[in-house]
Amino acid sequence: MPKKKIATNKGPKGKKARQAAKLERQWGEEADEEEISKAKIRKGKRRLKASDSESRVKSKISRPNNNGRSNYNSYHQDESSEEDIDENASTDDDDDSIDGNYDENEKQFALSSLLQNIGKKGQQKNKFSQRKTIQDDNNDDESLDYSSSSESDDTASQSNNDMDDDDDAKNNMGEIENSNNNHEHEIKYANPTGENPFQKHFGKEALPEDDASPSPESMVLHKTDTKTLNSNFVLQMSKDIMESVEVNDRCDDNDAFRQSSLKSFSHVHQLIKTKWDNTNKRVLMRNIGSSDIKEKKAQVFTPLQSVIYSSMAKYADVLITCANRKNRDAINNLISLHIVNHVLKANGMITMHNGRIRDIKAKDEEENIDQEEEWRDQGYTRPKILILLPTRSTAYTLVNEMLKVMGENNSIENLDRFNGEFGDLEVGDDSEKEKRRKNILNAKGQEWNELFSDDKNADDDFKIGISLSNKKKDKKAKRKENQGLAVKLFSDFYYSDFIIASPLGLKMAITKDDEVEDDSDFLSSIEIVLSLQSDVMLMQNWDHVMSIMERINQQPKKTDRTDFSRVRNYLLCGQAARWRQFIMVSRFSDPHLLSTFNNYSKSIAGIVKLRRKVPADEASICNVIVKMRQVFQRVPCESISTQGESRIKYFKEAILPQIMRTKQKHTLIYVPSYFDFVSLRNMLLKHDIASSHFVSVTEYSRGTEVTRGRARFLQGRKRIMLYTGRAHFFMRHHIKGARHLIMFGLPEHAEFYPELSNMLSWRPNEEDVADGEELMDISAPASCLNLFTRYDAHSLERIVGTKHSNRMVKGDKRTFLFNS
Repeated sequence: MPKKKIATNKGPKGKKARQAAKLERQWGEEADEEEISKAKIRKGKRRLKASDSESRVKSKISRPNNNGRSNYNSYHQDESSEEDIDENASTDDDDDSIDGNYDENEKQFALSSLLQNIGKKGQQKNKFSQRKTIQDDNNDDESLDYSSSSESDDTASQSNNDMDDDDDAKNNMGEIENSNNNHEHEIKYANPTGENPFQKHFGKEALPEDDASPSPESMVLHKTDTKTLNSNFVLQMSKDIMESVEVNDRCDDNDAFRQSSLKSFSHVHQLIKTKWDNTNKRVLMRNIGSSDIKEKKAQVFTPLQSVIYSSMAKYADVLITCANRKNRDAINNLISLHIVNHVLKANGMITMHNGRIRDIKAKDEEENIDQEEEWRDQGYTRPKILILLPTRSTAYTLVNEMLKVMGENNSIENLDRFNGEFGDLEVGDDSEKEKRRKNILNAKGQEWNELFSDDKNADDDFKIGISLSNKKKDKKAKRKENQGLAVKLFSDFYYSDFIIASPLGLKMAITKDDEVEDDSDFLSSIEIVLSLQSDVMLMQNWDHVMSIMERINQQPKKTDRTDFSRVRNYLLCGQAARWRQFIMVSRFSDPHLLSTFNNYSKSIAGIVKLRRKVPADEASICNVIVKMRQVFQRVPCESISTQGESRIKYFKEAILPQIMRTKQKHTLIYVPSYFDFVSLRNMLLKHDIASSHFVSVTEYSRGTEVTRGRARFLQGRKRIMLYTGRAHFFMRHHIKGARHLIMFGLPEHAEFYPELSNMLSWRPNEEDVADGEELMDISAPASCLNLFTRYDAHSLERIVGTKHSNRMVKGDKRTFLFNS
């Protein structure tokens, strides 16, 4: 049987026949001459693109002018137009074989259509280009062009200049369009206005040597009265940031901070700007006072967020000592917005410059590339942001906030490992014993359970690096569709954008053995330092924080990974601290926190401090329910360095002899500082009588020692118990058997005062006393004695209120009595 010939469909021959066949496949109907004419125009654009490429390349590689921004904008505009042309061009396989037999009219028509299309897109771009500072916002349209090479490769360059990837990895993260945006959304996210904070801050030249250190005038803070916040808030701003935010010493305009924050928000990266509604929605609904839901939706920030962000976005040093459970989410959302936006802006600028350098090198025009000042867009190493946190659970919460700000469609590497090492822990069964234990833990307070409950990871030795880059472009996805970011958790420090660590974990990472040299070069180019929940780290070991701050922005010891042609000038001049932003957040003010902030807040943008006064009706002394006399005794003290010695001397001469003479039992002495505890314990050990009549409970005591000491104190066999502040912070022991309370120093945490005072209300029963022992005598009235110096004004304010504390610290009277 003869073989049948297999018909091969080679397609129609001839240009017109191919065009008609293509349109027929596309529309399912026979094309007329008009459609064929339009197809010719589309083909003409394809051919004209090649003929016009030379002029476009010249526009791309033109040398920037003095401000160095307008040419950047045109570069991105041409790039966008080229992509649009590629989309509209035909994808027929026989495109290259098409002849150029067009008549002059068709060529002219095709050229005019192409130019008109480019002009329309240029007008859309120009809406965002009314000021020269808008260049940085156009960087949002660039991808994070980082190298995806293995971190273990010894030859891999770790300079930001070597972040180039192939062209297929580029992703237009900034061009995010939402066709369902309503008019309200357009008003909230208006076109960028004012100066770009990122460009204004990091675009400044290095300071002269005479001005390298902050001037005394720049450190002077001015109190600013604003109606935006409650009257109890106290806002202090330096002159530089006041001028930048455009407020006066007495700001009666409620919109001053709001307008300033909105101007800064208009320059936020498009990737996170459009997601801010969902991120901050719950905070707005809870904190905005208006009952109108539409008005709440129209807001971008709460009043507190507006005041903070107006300065934070301009890279001023910020100290917030009024954080609490109510405003914690608002502050964390704002910080996540700021730091993620900073990394995306910085990486977008590097990517754009990498692309321009590649274009120049492709044209063999390498002269003066290394001397081009506009290429200086990075530091010695890649890490830009350092975040200090007390525990793994707090780090877990912050990272999730950051991922939420970044939006969806992100690829996250090592997420399961992160959840396992930093996430919540598994709790035990629901047995009767376990339920009783949970009731005891719940009695320790909500603040304690948020840090140290069974399901929280309270480990204080951790460190993690996080890097952001573009996600590999999905060619099947639409060009305008947001394809998200590639987030890598547990990245090497030298390949990371964020470094999140506890003070202990980071200090152990940079401090090696005697045989190995310390490695802290990854901290040499840090641009933002965050110290969050500083009040908790204060109870750990604040010396670790001070040690880390001293190592930040030091000249690196090894520079083999650095491309000095891309390093910013102020880093080369050793002025990195003047461009670094320092943000510290705490629940309260403390001399240690204030001293650290004042020593390391050197930003040229200015300084902002926000605290809250304590009304008398909100003071913690109001929560004392035991009926007793509360005596506050001011101890004479010459300086802050000798206040510990002054307390020891006063206790030894005035208080201890009275306790020994009256044989007073059940006396609980609270000592907030461990150094004072050591001095007081040594003094009691040297005493002839008191040496055998006291026990101690510290954070370093073993469980058996704590149990034995508490039992002896309850039974009266030991008259005095020394109880440290850190032991109460981490364990929240409920000391039974106390009838007399002596505060050797005022507690840093205001809630400790009523907790310890209310322990005196405990009443014994027969089950609490061993055989042969008598019940505790409760006929004697309870008493509370508090020792303080004039340097304890912050702690005293939180206990008795601002008004009373001012009179008690500054007045001539030294003894004050409160009745409850």
